[in-house]
Amino acid sequence: MSFVTRNFFDKIQNSTTFTKWRLPSPPYYDPNYWDRVYKDLTPDDCIEWGGFDLNGLLKFRFERVTLDEHHGSDVGTQETDSEKESTFAKWMGIQQHSSPEEASQRYLERRTNNEKCNDTILLLGCGNSKMGEQLLVHGFQGPFLHLDVSSKVIQCMTQRYETYLKQAAVQRMEFIVDDAATGLTSLEPESVGGGVIDKGLLDALHCSLRNIHAEDTSNDDGDPIQNIVASVHRVLQPSRPFVFFSRSSPEYMLRRAFGKGNDARNRRKLWTDISVIKLTDLNVMLYRFIKAENHASKQRGMDDGNTVNSRVTTRGFRLKNKQRKK
Repeated sequence: MSFVTRNFFDKIQNSTTFTKWRLPSPPYYDPNYWDRVYKDLTPDDCIEWGGFDLNGLLKFRFERVTLDEHHGSDVGTQETDSEKESTFAKWMGIQQHSSPEEASQRYLERRTNNEKCNDTILLLGCGNSKMGEQLLVHGFQGPFLHLDVSSKVIQCMTQRYETYLKQAAVQRMEFIVDDAATGLTSLEPESVGGGVIDKGLLDALHCSLRNIHAEDTSNDDGDPIQNIVASVHRVLQPSRPFVFFSRSSPEYMLRRAFGKGNDARNRRKLWTDISVIKLTDLNVMLYRFIKAENHASKQRGMDDGNTVNSRVTTRGFRLKNKQRKK
């Protein structure tokens, strides 16, 4: 779907005149829907939302989209500057090594030397995409945490990478079932130190949710996209990026992410930088939110001493809480 086509549907779906009417779309917000989708798929099947993968992101041409001062309240006319080039590594603020072997060796050295460095990349709503595999192949360090609400697809992904998980000298892949819309409870606060990547979750939800003008600001806590953004903010370390992709413009996506009015302004303040660029060759928008530093984060880091190196999954999180109670 092109920008023009998506913009046409967005205008209809989010008309200020027909706020209770919406175009028919699959219930992407329903976890049971995704289990039905993946029910008949095999570990070898792969669905890349948006029709692109990491190979198209390693180096790309882009145009920067200019936002108004509200950033997620009422976004004004978008203007683009001249076309530029950049890389996925730069926009994520992470290092790409020359080979997967070098990345694996560097990861092993850091673990062996007990270096307090957390480069965990969380792949939100991973589905059966090969994004995590491609990150490994192209020399990114990780580790890479694949997370999806569908237990079926996580089972398929575990089977797909069974050989790697059993034979790799250094494992940098992990798979977990969790719902980002209900808090990412399997992860501790500020436990993701590399960044969060969402290739299609927010975009899919946007397509299936009701008119943005019909949203009741008094009930914003029930909005799945705003809940996901809040969940990501909770598990992400300060100064680290949340990157997601969509063919919808900021006029719609930032309203989805932050809501309206004073609540939107307060949510916006949780992020130091919000950038939107148009990837010209891939026909998609890249959104990047950088988590703001805060006093609580700094204080917790000084108290814990090793906060930057913590990351646990559900089992570990429960065990840690049990030990604390003792």
